Amino acid sequence: MTGNSRRMLLLQLGGVTLVGLCALLVTAALPAGAKPPLGLIVFESDRGGQLDLWTMRPDGSNQVRLTNDKADDEFPTWSPDGKKIAWTRGGGVDPAGELWIMNADGTHKRQITFNSFADAGASFSPDGTRLAFRSIRNGNRDVYVINVDGTGEQRLTDAPGFDAIADWSPDGTKISFTSDRSGACAIYTMSPDGSSVQKLTPDSMQAGVAAWSPDGSRLIFSDNFCATVESDLFVMNGNGSGITQVTDSAENELSKAWSPGGDSVVADFATLTQAALHKGDIAVVTVDGGTTTNLTNTPGINEAHPEWSSH
Repeated sequence: MTGNSRRMLLLQLGGVTLVGLCALLVTAALPAGAKPPLGLIVFESDRGGQLDLWTMRPDGSNQVRLTNDKADDEFPTWSPDGKKIAWTRGGGVDPAGELWIMNADGTHKRQITFNSFADAGASFSPDGTRLAFRSIRNGNRDVYVINVDGTGEQRLTDAPGFDAIADWSPDGTKISFTSDRSGACAIYTMSPDGSSVQKLTPDSMQAGVAAWSPDGSRLIFSDNFCATVESDLFVMNGNGSGITQVTDSAENELSKAWSPGGDSVVADFATLTQAALHKGDIAVVTVDGGTTTNLTNTPGINEAHPEWSSH
């Protein structure tokens, strides 16, 4: 993998972006068993000296810590009903990294995978019964699926280079993923059994980090994911047509998840100087127009990988 390690470390291997402490920070946990309010954003932060998972409202308020472990907790994702969060405990690079699931209030944590290879970047199937994720357990970074009870593991990709950052379409018929199998990063889709692979973006875009809109009609993604220049957000139709630029700024923007209404996305923002990423912010961006609202604005904190609940 040449020229793309910076991006892969950022998104799928424990990269750096920034969300700070804000004035409305709340460190108390939700009541045990309580379902969180509509549209919470979950993210990872090292503000406590280690990577843990937190939630906040879409305006950046009411930040709540969900985990407090010596092991890193990262790459969180919501279940379709908003009641569960799947994540990686132990690091996306460290062999100890495993998939876990917990309630949305941080209770009832349970381990899903048990092996000596890092598993990360999970995405729930629309019915909430399976997870798509990436692993290097067979000597190459590929996409796998597994039942939420840890059974039924299946390898979906087996191509040279890396396949990662899987996202399940809302109707369950496709999984999008990022791959450099053509020699450059691009967005692909495949059926949930790994068949019917289709390339959606040209090599020239070096695209990555795609996420499906709530209605399944569009994908948000970033260009220059495998390059050493600044990334912007783009949107396209689910078949790869109609590619349209959303942001055009000096920051490095990496797409992550759509709002429940499908009019905005939450994304990582970082500063790029001399081909190196520096700590940034988490922001909400309108898809039509690119209006950006920074949710965090505090330097010195490593925070990243926001995911927006649909409930």
